[in-house]
Amino acid sequence: MPDANDVLAVLTEQIETRFQTPIAELRRTVTATPRASPEATTIVRWHGMLTEAQQVLERAENALAEALARHVEAVPDGEFVELPEHVMQLADTVNSAHTVREGRAMTLRYFLDPQAIGNRMSTWRSLMARRGPALPTAPPPLPGVAQAPVRGAAR
Repeated sequence: MPDANDVLAVLTEQIETRFQTPIAELRRTVTATPRASPEATTIVRWHGMLTEAQQVLERAENALAEALARHVEAVPDGEFVELPEHVMQLADTVNSAHTVREGRAMTLRYFLDPQAIGNRMSTWRSLMARRGPALPTAPPPLPGVAQAPVRGAAR
């Protein structure tokens, strides 16, 4: 299993393998012609959101590490001191950023998995490969019963 910090690299590699092109070139292509491939457009969009989430997580982790280092330096050896509120808030920020990054990674994995149940991309591909009309083109047969006259109806 890849390291959590390598999630972005692993998914980027899967995208590049799937589309046989580097991610930067794929991003330029999708930007120029977004409707050419709805699948590529969706995957590139989620990759961009994952990249952004990874950067936010890294900044939050760095801020927390710096705050913890300052706190440890200020505490005498062997003494137990509760963490200040701002350090706890930084820890919450890291947890939130991690959750966002994992959610986006999970969504991107879903779009990359052609066997995923309900995957729009695999459904789209199967619809495009279907032969013949999707709906019947002949009108439905009319019932064989003649309409009964209506009595007492106002005209």
